[in-house]
Amino acid sequence: MSNLASQITIIINSPPFSSISGKEGVDLALVCAAFEQKVNLVFDGDGILHLINNQRDKAINDKLHDMQLKALEFYDIDQVFVTKVSLKNRKLTENKLLSNCKAIEQTELKQLIDDSTQVVNF
Repeated sequence: MSNLASQITIIINSPPFSSISGKEGVDLALVCAAFEQKVNLVFDGDGILHLINNQRDKAINDKLHDMQLKALEFYDIDQVFVTKVSLKNRKLTENKLLSNCKAIEQTELKQLIDDSTQVVNF
């Protein structure tokens, strides 16, 4: 057995409310963290729309990820990553997102992926 800690990078590209893919990605992050794996949770492309503050989930009769996403730090997932290019393409800034988000360049995303033992896309 290797001494290296298992590190998983979960990338969520799917938009909220169109499917349950994003929620499944967050669920996987929570399960992995509960088993003491290092988790990099990345929202890219339309996936960053999951992170917008104060979304009106009641209007579509669906449970929003807000509470689940805010619970990430209790599972030692202290930062959620978003790509700067995705923010720019959607004319968003970090201050419009949940507070534990960190914007990263594509090169930083590539490094997270390279350093991971597993990568899962949703």
